[in-house]
Amino acid sequence: MEKISATVGARGQRLAMTVLTSMVFSGALLLFGMEPLVGRLLTPYFGGAAHVWLTCLMFYQAMLLIGYLYAHLCVKKMGAWHLLLLALPLINLPLNINAQPDAHAPLLNILGILFMHVALPFIVLSTTAVVAQLWLYRSSLGENREPYPLYAASNAGSLIALMGYTFIAEPLVGLRMQSLSWTGTYIVYAIICVAAWFQLRPDKERNIQTSEAGGEIAQDKVTSLTYARWLLLSSLPSAFLLAVTNFIALEVGSFPLTWVMPLALYLGSFIVTFSNRGGVPWFLKILWPEILLITFILYLWGPSHWIAIIGHLSVFFMICLVAHGTLYERRPLPGYLTNFYLTIALGGWIGGVLVSLIAPYMFKGLFEYPILLLLLGCSFWWCCDKSFVPCRPGTPILASGSRILIMVIMLTVIGMESWASWQEPIKFRHRNFYGTYRIKDEPPVEGLPGGMRKLLHGRTLHGAQLLDPDMRQTPISYFYLGGGIADVYQTTNTPRRIAVLGLGSGAVAAYAKKADRITYYEIDPDNEKIARQWFTYLDDCKVKVRVIVGDGRLSMQKSESAGHDYDIIHMDAFTGDGIPTHLLTREAMEIYLSRLAEDGVILFHVSNRYYELRPVIKSTSEGLRLYGAINVPATRDKLKDYQNASWCVALARNPARLQPLVNRGWVRLGKDDGLNGSASWTDDYINILAPLVENIRYHLAKYNMDLFKFHVQ
Repeated sequence: MEKISATVGARGQRLAMTVLTSMVFSGALLLFGMEPLVGRLLTPYFGGAAHVWLTCLMFYQAMLLIGYLYAHLCVKKMGAWHLLLLALPLINLPLNINAQPDAHAPLLNILGILFMHVALPFIVLSTTAVVAQLWLYRSSLGENREPYPLYAASNAGSLIALMGYTFIAEPLVGLRMQSLSWTGTYIVYAIICVAAWFQLRPDKERNIQTSEAGGEIAQDKVTSLTYARWLLLSSLPSAFLLAVTNFIALEVGSFPLTWVMPLALYLGSFIVTFSNRGGVPWFLKILWPEILLITFILYLWGPSHWIAIIGHLSVFFMICLVAHGTLYERRPLPGYLTNFYLTIALGGWIGGVLVSLIAPYMFKGLFEYPILLLLLGCSFWWCCDKSFVPCRPGTPILASGSRILIMVIMLTVIGMESWASWQEPIKFRHRNFYGTYRIKDEPPVEGLPGGMRKLLHGRTLHGAQLLDPDMRQTPISYFYLGGGIADVYQTTNTPRRIAVLGLGSGAVAAYAKKADRITYYEIDPDNEKIARQWFTYLDDCKVKVRVIVGDGRLSMQKSESAGHDYDIIHMDAFTGDGIPTHLLTREAMEIYLSRLAEDGVILFHVSNRYYELRPVIKSTSEGLRLYGAINVPATRDKLKDYQNASWCVALARNPARLQPLVNRGWVRLGKDDGLNGSASWTDDYINILAPLVENIRYHLAKYNMDLFKFHVQ
């Protein structure tokens, strides 16, 4: 009978742990499934650039702090009444967002919208991991079990949700179905929470000894110094997460993988370090100074190559392993569990605020990256035990020599990079919520006597102008005479009413004639000042240029239809790598058509390093019975140094409107246009991975073709 009783008891314990782990896992799955879902809901109002994602991350960290604060102050007292809290998110379900964006205060605008629509579900879900660990500790099941490994299960659920949304949910399911599925999963999660409570009975089955004062029996005291270390080891990796994301997104491209991968590695570090045999991997206890130095060298090198990007992500992961592993090694006894997690949440929020709110106003460039590396080095030296210090007596000579070698390399690289930066003709730097701007002058060369000025947003060229006074009204870069954009303007009779979504340097104004009217729609309120101060396109324009600040789609929708029958609606918001996908949906095109003259043309300029958007435009326009044509971009050998090949799609109601373009070599959209099929986009369904994969396929095919030609020759 004793064996049977023990077997039943063991089975009951396994069942209870399974239910509890399922509660933690499903809560994290919902929590991190909600983050990209909400980001997707915000896209029609604020676009899909990195700044929106970073703001959302900072908000989530704040809500996580509130959830952990509730767990610290209330869960022990509320007991089973905590289960009623699970009903509160139903107020906001299914998830949906209706917003009126304000371009002049986008940060506060986004935070207010998030607070109204997603704060409740996020706060409730954020309590899951801490509440589950507290229940385990206060139950009889927790007498011989440590609760901290449940935090690893939580982060495993978070990681699966993040990757699953990116690669499965968004490509296959529409936004409404995603929201409904999320709601259904939340109901299942709530049921699991109730089952976990009745399996554990945390307030009944374990009689935790108390002191005379009514609290738990005295444990090792947590000093203010310990709290300070917890705060450092949580805030600095959190800030570094946003700094790395910002660095890669702004310099290489703001597309989903650049947001997802750093966060996935950040979560993965918790999975590794908070497991049963967690902590800092032994080799990182020795090599962390080298890791920080290599990271600094990579920062100076810049993520100009995929190898550099992989390097950034790899060292970021190792830095997180050191920080979070040290956190785990300095974890308190379970009696201080909520204090521990509350401090971690506070540190995470502080880190998010430093990078999202403070850094853009303090620094004109991404200088928080090296500053954080310095602070991380100091914190590792201070927070880790003596076995962690790399230069203690008895350190192997080889290890000391490697440190000296890396220091020499670092100093050499710093010197070379500093010299290069001193030589670089940067005229102006500016940073705001929408990213970083640089004005760079290219020196005069043969055929270009006055030199050239460029406007760079991150590393994306957003406009350029020749500095020779006699040539400064000559459109260059993607707008050069003879290119796809020029074809559309030269085949449209004056007087013309022109709308341009995306200002850049204002180069389109060079095509305006005296009888024309031109209106720019620009989401960044600082862009007009930059364009007028550093370029002359707007001031030299033959007509008065109107600039409307705000999202182009929403601003155009709000404008009165009278007097806005545009002959050309020029979509020039896709050369950057943060694709505003909401400008390419069926609903967006319907808005453009409502403002388009009967014989007008919609011009999409879709030159982009990472996305092949032409198939998407083709399939979406077919549903609206529009006719289209694509240009054939010039090859590099046929372009001058100040010209860039442009990829364009023109749409019109009347096929005859496109005939002048066809006469110039454009290809009508149809079976013989050379484009692969694509699903059309709507506000409900957008598959951002499809154009990314299509771009990779195109470049692979081009590479194979070039390789074949080389072998033939």
